[in-house]
Amino acid sequence: MGQAIEGRFRIELDFDLCQGHGVCAAEAPDIFAVAENRLGYAKVRLLDPAPGPTHHAALRNAAKYCPNRVIRIVMLED
Repeated sequence: MGQAIEGRFRIELDFDLCQGHGVCAAEAPDIFAVAENRLGYAKVRLLDPAPGPTHHAALRNAAKYCPNRVIRIVMLED
């Protein structure tokens, strides 16, 4: 598995642009889930906003492979 994300971070999701493809949930099912939305596209739900090091590679893959690029890992200053 890949290296852990170094330092503190937060996960940002652009819920307005999310189309619910579910790639993130497939890559990181402990972090993301797809919720059906009767008013339009399915949307992603963030299950764990601060995943531990064992999930960092999956988180990076979810952000990398998101078709709409709506997931960002933002590093925070200490």
